[in-house]
Amino acid sequence: MKKSQKEIINITALVIILIIAFNISNLFNKSIKEENSLRNTQNTNPTTTNEIELEVKESEETTYDSEQYTDLIINDLSSSEEETNFSPKAAFIIDDLGYETEVAKKMMELEFPVALSILPFLQYSEFIAEEGRKNNQEIMLHLPMEPSNSSANPGLGTIKSYMSEEEIRQAVRDCILNFPYIIGVNNHMGSKITEDREIMEIVLEEIKGYNLFFIDSMTTKDSVAYEVAQEMGIKSAVRSVFLDNENDMEYIKGQMVEVQETALREGEVIAIGHSRINTFYVLKRMIPELIKAGIEIVPVSELVK
Repeated sequence: MKKSQKEIINITALVIILIIAFNISNLFNKSIKEENSLRNTQNTNPTTTNEIELEVKESEETTYDSEQYTDLIINDLSSSEEETNFSPKAAFIIDDLGYETEVAKKMMELEFPVALSILPFLQYSEFIAEEGRKNNQEIMLHLPMEPSNSSANPGLGTIKSYMSEEEIRQAVRDCILNFPYIIGVNNHMGSKITEDREIMEIVLEEIKGYNLFFIDSMTTKDSVAYEVAQEMGIKSAVRSVFLDNENDMEYIKGQMVEVQETALREGEVIAIGHSRINTFYVLKRMIPELIKAGIEIVPVSELVK
C-alpha cells in the first residue's frame, strides 16, 4: 500500500473517532441538562406551592379584613339608627277645665296626647274627666292653691296658708276624690303655697298616698314644689313654657316656637295652655310642624321622673 493511501485511511479513522466522541459528548451534556432541569423543577415546585399558600393566606386575610370592615359599617349603621330613633319630646297640659264643654271637647278630640287638667267642684268637672278618658287623654287634677296676690280667687277646694295640717290634708283628699281617672296633679295659681316647704310637704304626702305624679306649674320662680317632690320620691316634673298668658293667636304661635326650640335644645319640654279657642286653633295647626321638626308628642306621664 502506498504511503498516501495510508495517510487517507488514518485521517478518515481520526474523523470517525472525532464524530463518535462528539456524539457521546452531546449525549452526556443532554443527560446532565435533563437532570438539572428535573432538579430545577423539583426546587421550583415547593416555591410555587409556597406562593400559592401565601396567596391563599393573603386572600383569607383580605376576606377577614373585609368582614371586619363590614362589621364596622353595621355598627355605624346601628349607631346612626339609634341616633335617628332618638327624638326630642314635648307634652301638653290644658288647664282650667270644668267651666264649659265646647272648647273642652275640641281639646280632648285633638289627634295627639293632651293632658286634661280639671279644676274640682265645677259643673263639668266629672263630665270632662269621663269624656277625656273615652278619648284616651290623661286626666289630671288642677289643684287650687292660694296665690301671693290676695285679690285672685283660685276657686273651690283651695289650699290656704292659714289652714291646719289636717285641713290641708282633707282639702287635698276632697279634691282628688271629686272626679275619676286622675293620674297626676298640677297646681292652679298657688305662688304663696308652692314657696312654702312645710305646706308643700303636707300636700305632696297626700298626693304620694294616692300614687299620683306632680307637675310644678311654676307660677313663681321661687317655687320649691318640684324640689320637695323629688326629695320625697314622687314622680314629678316642671312646666317649661306657658302657651297663652296672652289670649292672642300671634303670641301663642310665638310660644309654640319656644316649645320647639326648648325641645330641640333640652330634649324635652312640658307646655301648659288653657281651655281657650285660640289655644286650640294654634295647637291644631302647629303640632304637625313640631312633628315635622322631629319632636315626638307624648303623654305628660312619660316626662315625669
